[in-house]
Amino acid sequence: MKRRRAEKGFTIPEVIVAGMIMIILCVGILTAYTHVVNLNRGNNIRSQALTVLQREVEAFRSFRFVPGTTDVRLNAGDYPNYKTGVPSADGIPFNISVNITNDPNNTFDPDPTEANCRFKQITITAVLQNPEAGYLSDLRTTVTIQRVRSN
Repeated sequence: MKRRRAEKGFTIPEVIVAGMIMIILCVGILTAYTHVVNLNRGNNIRSQALTVLQREVEAFRSFRFVPGTTDVRLNAGDYPNYKTGVPSADGIPFNISVNITNDPNNTFDPDPTEANCRFKQITITAVLQNPEAGYLSDLRTTVTIQRVRSN
């Protein structure tokens, strides 16, 4: 009589279960990877927006704000399309909007004119010119600076 040797290996049900486990793990890892890539993209866009805003802040800090010769670019108002298509270091275009307020916390003179204004609050916002999909579609980065008139 011939003896049958015990075959070593995996059975079909074991292979199917292992394959299912591998598929579930791969789907989970790919989902997490996609989420992390989107977060990284958003953080990159925010950092590019901050570099664009830094240039704008430096420009607004350089405008004259002295009695009698204040630069007209510092006149109070809302400028929704101050600049369009401003490129970042990576070439991402941004639209810049500016809001300038005269003495926002002044309780003595609630509506100061440009001539007697001693304090300005400037809010600069950068928005993607070509919005991204998903949560990046309404990505706004804002910086607020304050200027005090020099004498």
